[in-house]
Amino acid sequence: MNVLSAWCGLRRARIWVNAAFHIQLMTDPFAPLSEEEFEELDHFLLFGVDTEEGMTMDMVDGFLHAIAVGPTTVHPKQWLPKIWGTKEMMPPMGSVEELNHMLGLVMRHFNTIIAGLGDDPREISPCWSTMAYDGDEREYDDAESWAYGFVQGMRLCWKDWQPLLSTPQGQVWFRPIALLGEDDYCVDQDELTRTPAMRSELAQQIPPAVLDMHAHWLPLRLAVYQREVAKSMQPKVGRNDPCPCGSGAKFKKCCGAAADLH
Repeated sequence: MNVLSAWCGLRRARIWVNAAFHIQLMTDPFAPLSEEEFEELDHFLLFGVDTEEGMTMDMVDGFLHAIAVGPTTVHPKQWLPKIWGTKEMMPPMGSVEELNHMLGLVMRHFNTIIAGLGDDPREISPCWSTMAYDGDEREYDDAESWAYGFVQGMRLCWKDWQPLLSTPQGQVWFRPIALLGEDDYCVDQDELTRTPAMRSELAQQIPPAVLDMHAHWLPLRLAVYQREVAKSMQPKVGRNDPCPCGSGAKFKKCCGAAADLH
């Protein structure tokens, strides 16, 4: 758990630092959004970004979850333009102060998602809507936009996802997301998502599936993290010294080897 917490902290810090050159310094860049801030960002995405390709808040939440749990660390300069529907890291409208503020809200929300994945127990709180229909007292989860955003996040490093998606277990985890968020996923997709109750049931399968995906990729991420730590220490570690990852092997036989990750 110590290594996991360290990895999550490093990942959050790096993501924040890499994006922060346009953002004014905050008191706590990892604080969860308040209800008012969440609604403010939601309103900005709906009305403040004048592009047809921009995302809504539920799409953004799914998008960021995919980036957070996936196999590859994706730099903000690759995914921020997808949120605004532009080719730029910054949204295309508003004052500089407003743009910096909104970018800060996005980064804080992303950090909150990553923090939840580093908690014990791990947890996610996907942000999607509920729907009510005349003559029906029930409320149904509406996760289609969220699932669409998740798929778009996966597509940022689609090839890296294939080792999981090509397995039977990976297909089971991906199925509820794909049925709600992908076009032409399977021939009976329309029938499987025909009613609000069917779509709501699929939505309820998503949180445990996402946590399972995260657990699947975690060993790879930890290996990459440990390798980066070892590389940063290379000037201080001799090739015949014990490897700093704690394996007990010599550095040259462990994280100092060119081809291996431990």
